[in-house]
Amino acid sequence: MNIKYIIAAVALMAMPHYAAAQQKDTTIVVGNRQIVVSGTDANTTVTVYGKDQKEMKKVSETRFVDGQDIEQVYVTSPFIPSSLGKKKGRIVNNYPWLYFGYNLLGSSAMSLSSGDNLPTRDAKSWEWGITLTSVGFRVHQNLALTSSLSVGQVFNHLKGNTVLATSGGKTSFATRPDDEKVEKSYLMYDFVRLPVMLEWQKRLGLNAFVAVGPSLELRWHERSRYVVNGDKRTSASDINLNPVGLSLDLRAGYGAIVVYTRTALTPLLKTANAPKCYPVSIGMGIRF
Repeated sequence: MNIKYIIAAVALMAMPHYAAAQQKDTTIVVGNRQIVVSGTDANTTVTVYGKDQKEMKKVSETRFVDGQDIEQVYVTSPFIPSSLGKKKGRIVNNYPWLYFGYNLLGSSAMSLSSGDNLPTRDAKSWEWGITLTSVGFRVHQNLALTSSLSVGQVFNHLKGNTVLATSGGKTSFATRPDDEKVEKSYLMYDFVRLPVMLEWQKRLGLNAFVAVGPSLELRWHERSRYVVNGDKRTSASDINLNPVGLSLDLRAGYGAIVVYTRTALTPLLKTANAPKCYPVSIGMGIRF
């Protein structure tokens, strides 16, 4: 006999009992299957369990609501992963809302060495940024393609009396006279970053993740400044800055903590009229 007809018959027999008074679930054994009837005055649910080795597993379930039946079928197999059919965890865009780190100038792409041609003070050079928005799409299981939009500033400090100056369209490092005691010298610019990253993420108590991918950086409002006797001066408002840069980003973290590094693949300045240098960032951020 068709199991669906048995379910319907059992449900019809059980309905008067629920209409009269609240009772415990009714269990009927048919062969190696159990049919459990439960419900309220509003609806009746008939669940069929089939024996799978030593335990009973749900095979199907039918709900009778306002004269209509809603049926669900459950498939079990040793060849189908137990997670199949379950709702997958949502994609989390693991970009730091606020981040801060060192911003160094290397003499070549993917290099931490500034060489003799770049008189930079790496320990004093830094960046900060805020992530405004992010988006993510699942690629496969624990892999996602993510992107974000962040804004921030970079400050690259220079050594001694060195300043970055532009004359006749050419930008170069220059030394101020000895009678000018330069207290601070730096170049700075604002940026917008647009990374596109392939990210692995997994719940290990908290969310763990590792991501890598290219990042587009838009730069503007550049200036080179120095301070003498507390007086801030501008040595150049045009430093032949490349307005667009490309970098390779790596990001990892656990829970709310994010660490990152990024290395420029294109130079910071226009090398035809300025020194060749490539930004490298190492920092930490926090997400909520």
